[in-house]
Amino acid sequence: MLKDIPAMPAHIPFLLFTALLAISTSPILARFVPDVPAVGISFWRMAIGALLITLLCLFKPPKKMTPKNRNLNILAGFFLGIHFALFFGAIKLTSIANATFLGTLAPLFTLMIEKVFLKRTHQKGVLFGLALALGGGGVIIAGDFDFSSEKTIGNLLALSCSLFIGGVLIISEKVRKEVETLAYLRTLFFSASVTLALLTLLTHDPLLGYSSSDYGVLLALGIVPTLLGHGSLYYVVKTVSPTIVASVPLGEPVLASIIAWFLFQEPVGSMTMLGGGMTLFGLFVLIVKK
Repeated sequence: MLKDIPAMPAHIPFLLFTALLAISTSPILARFVPDVPAVGISFWRMAIGALLITLLCLFKPPKKMTPKNRNLNILAGFFLGIHFALFFGAIKLTSIANATFLGTLAPLFTLMIEKVFLKRTHQKGVLFGLALALGGGGVIIAGDFDFSSEKTIGNLLALSCSLFIGGVLIISEKVRKEVETLAYLRTLFFSASVTLALLTLLTHDPLLGYSSSDYGVLLALGIVPTLLGHGSLYYVVKTVSPTIVASVPLGEPVLASIIAWFLFQEPVGSMTMLGGGMTLFGLFVLIVKK
């Protein structure tokens, strides 16, 4: 029976590993632009990603999507823009370890959306993983809980960003069945950048006037974690099981925390280690069982 199962193409593990490394650079790169506000970082990351995808579309024009899929794609982009604004806002206020651990809770929100709104049933093991991961997130937040503290606010922003990326994933599950990767990413990144540009009208954050080194880092954010990271994931998802692809970001908190420790001597507290371990194991159980 095993000989009848087709082998995974050799380049797929390489792309998955590349995606993990690329995505893990996102919070690290954001620390190198302390003078750029969170919305500005988010806007330029999405705008550069949209521009690069549009250039790729010139060489391989994708098929047009239906109006329904286009509208859903735009809505996903709106959620993605809010997600990045919250995530980079969290990076400004809390530790990279806390922001990335709490930022991996998206599967919890997608599971709750599926159960409450889509009326899908799940195994008991899935609910156990959900409870464990939520408990881990609670441990991380409780370790610094003080509404007068910037760190607590940053932790809550990181938790909120997971909700919005969960919405992106729920929409993507439907749209990506009919829409090509390049067409999907182009609309996703473009609508996210428009959302962020409009958001600056509320935050009054500047989008221009940064230093040349800041723009260099923003360019790196648009290329490495966006084009290479997310681009690889959305390419691979058409070839292998979504469960395999969904498990890749679980390694981001570990890698990002290690890199932050080496570069910025940013310590990882005992509560973050305990809660992060619970969260990662809970998400692992959730994804495997689901």
